[in-house]
Amino acid sequence: MEPVTLVATDLDGTFLNSQKKVTDLNREAISKLKNHGILFGIASGRPVETVRAMLKEWKIENSVSFIMGMNGGVVYDLRQRTKEEYHVLDGEIVLDIIHFFQDLDVDFWILEGATRYTNRTSIETQEHARLFGETEIEIDLEPYLQNNTCNKLIIHCDKEYMPIVLERAKQYKNGACVGFLTANNLFEYVDPRINKGYGIEKVAKHFGVKLENCVAFGDEQNDKEMLEKVGMGVCVQNGLQDVKDVSSYVSPYTNDESAIAHFIEENILKENVDVIL
Repeated sequence: MEPVTLVATDLDGTFLNSQKKVTDLNREAISKLKNHGILFGIASGRPVETVRAMLKEWKIENSVSFIMGMNGGVVYDLRQRTKEEYHVLDGEIVLDIIHFFQDLDVDFWILEGATRYTNRTSIETQEHARLFGETEIEIDLEPYLQNNTCNKLIIHCDKEYMPIVLERAKQYKNGACVGFLTANNLFEYVDPRINKGYGIEKVAKHFGVKLENCVAFGDEQNDKEMLEKVGMGVCVQNGLQDVKDVSSYVSPYTNDESAIAHFIEENILKENVDVIL
């Protein structure tokens, strides 16, 4: 493995455990990265604003140098407090997608900072929003999107209903957007140029590091491009099989077993002993 200068990790199902918490082992491991002069950051589908707000609660605010949010559509440098945003979706495109799926039993979510706008709210989705540091507001998305843009559209449904959504998605043809599964109950649409692979390229360029000196962790379909771009792409044991297939390494540990910490301790820190500051 090449000397490591930057580490990026997905959150849900990867860095966070099943209770959406950071384990003590993961917290301690990423703290050591900073002592070795290695940049560490989050690569998530969440907005950077909500991730940033959660860093203190997770007790990792001093260990994180960057947040890549919206599946690669936004990059935030915590040191310089600068934010870069790329390739947003036009509201008319988002409305076209909504119209195509609107007869199905699904919810549509638009994220703007820490606010989740939706066509239909419930106690369950409001609790889900709070878990992710968001506030859910039910609005009429039609007028909202007519003169607006957004980073992505999220289609939410019960996980048992997702096969129906996936089948419908196969029928939707629009070169101005691309859709993919991000959880067993979430399907998202973004600009075709946006993915975590694009995002990690922007992060590497921003910090002046080479991709071959980067390590990335993931578990879901939206992590694949990032894991393929970096020098060492690592899939946690609970990850999808097609994600494991494109990864350089598959961890024997799950997110509940602090897979990130084990890899950092057993590989990165041992291999980077010469770069301690």
